[in-house]
Amino acid sequence: MIIIDNKQEQTKVKVLSVFSLNEIAVEYDTSILPQREDIKGKRAELFYDKETEKLYYEYIDIPKTEIELLQEETQKLKLAIAESAEVQQQDKIENQLAVAELVETLTNKEIL
Repeated sequence: MIIIDNKQEQTKVKVLSVFSLNEIAVEYDTSILPQREDIKGKRAELFYDKETEKLYYEYIDIPKTEIELLQEETQKLKLAIAESAEVQQQDKIENQLAVAELVETLTNKEIL
């Protein structure tokens, strides 16, 4: 394995490449590599901790694509429309009840 020290971090180094034994002259036991997790919306980057001399993964957010952002906005708009329709339906029912009460009141007073 080749580990390239970036000199910017005191305790960690980003691992840029991993090679098999026959590909390069440096031997490293790849059986002790940590298992990478698949986390939606994140990418795994392998790092080497200089103090513990162990490898580990950090999970970095993947920026959303324009399509993903548009899909989220579309979903929010659909939800807003559905909520608005529900409020309008409730208003309609309340108005119908108010009209019915008014008609009943006027009928009882023999105005109608």
